[in-house]
Amino acid sequence: MSDPFTQTTSVGWLSRIGSSIKGVAIGGVLVLLAVIVLFWNEGRSVHRARALEEGRGAVRSASIDTVDPANEGKLIYLSGRAEAKGSLRDAQFSVEVPHALRLRRAVEMFQWNQDSKTETKQKLGGGEERVTTYSYKTVWSDALLDSSDYRVTGHANPTRKPFPTQVWNAGDATLGQFQVNDLILNELAPQAVVVPTVAAIAATQSTTAPAMQLAATSPTTSPTTSAATRSSGLQVADGMLYLADPAKPAVGDIRIAFTSVPAGPISLIAKQVGSTFASYAAKSGELLLVESGTVSADGMWTHAETANRTLTWILRAGGFAVLVIGFGMIFAPLVVVADVVPFIGSIVGAGTSVAAIIVAIPVWCITVGIAWLFYRPLLGVALLAVAIAVPVVFLRMRKGKRAMPASVAVT
Repeated sequence: MSDPFTQTTSVGWLSRIGSSIKGVAIGGVLVLLAVIVLFWNEGRSVHRARALEEGRGAVRSASIDTVDPANEGKLIYLSGRAEAKGSLRDAQFSVEVPHALRLRRAVEMFQWNQDSKTETKQKLGGGEERVTTYSYKTVWSDALLDSSDYRVTGHANPTRKPFPTQVWNAGDATLGQFQVNDLILNELAPQAVVVPTVAAIAATQSTTAPAMQLAATSPTTSPTTSAATRSSGLQVADGMLYLADPAKPAVGDIRIAFTSVPAGPISLIAKQVGSTFASYAAKSGELLLVESGTVSADGMWTHAETANRTLTWILRAGGFAVLVIGFGMIFAPLVVVADVVPFIGSIVGAGTSVAAIIVAIPVWCITVGIAWLFYRPLLGVALLAVAIAVPVVFLRMRKGKRAMPASVAVT
């Protein structure tokens, strides 16, 4: 962690007006993108649901003990122990796992991460004073963090990693009499931790040196802080391989975690092609379900249906959020104009936030409703009715509140 750096910037009222007008265009694009994604999501959801429904009716239970020619090209369900005769090996680090289905090398680098927080103070006349605080801390990250736009010098990150993250699949994996190809293996997430041995560390010394020297010559890495010049050897800590001192890592250091998918039970629903598998082409989409462990066919369909509903609502919620942000940007110039007097600007800002939500609700409902007219006609009509009713009810409530004082006075 380094000391924070604070930057204060004053923005005039006219500049804010110009920025807010540009924001109107960006807000319009966001609204359009949200509408497109929402419409697409409803179609995706319906197609996926129909494909799963079709698959439920078409699937056949099969045995892993024999390849039945009668199931050729059919959608089948299989569950049993997947095995591999050979070993998977990361030759660069001499890490070998016998009989594994998959082996993954995940490479992380110790890097600087910039975090910024901005506090805005309104000024009389519509200007703003923005106080931005930049803080820097070191983190382990599998992605390269671009430090070229960091505001404070002395926080440069390397521009490349000496070793890539990599995955190996067993070429001889079997499920009974069936061959388990990469299409199936790629659906299995490596989770079993593989701890490198002392022998592997010793064997790795010579093979890692050239790559670490390459990292040391990175344009943004000082030779005095490179892992190549600091590391006198590799160490294992917390189940991971460190190319430096794990207790005192420095920017540019590397740590590697190895995980595997060991031999064990898997369950799958796929099309039988000879003695192996492929995706099944349903009328509404491709079907391929793979899970670790012994899972019934009904359980796999239920999991897939739940996942489809969850994704659908995540995208619906995300689309609504983007609509609110987009309309908020469209209404932003009103706030800037009112900010000539900060108190009035705050009131208008609160009002436009509410207005953005009120406008987003019918737009969301209309978009989803129109999509449902294509895919779910009955539900689509109902949703469109709700979309029309919301603004009507809101306007009537507003009129009722305005009429209230007059009626009280007459009484």
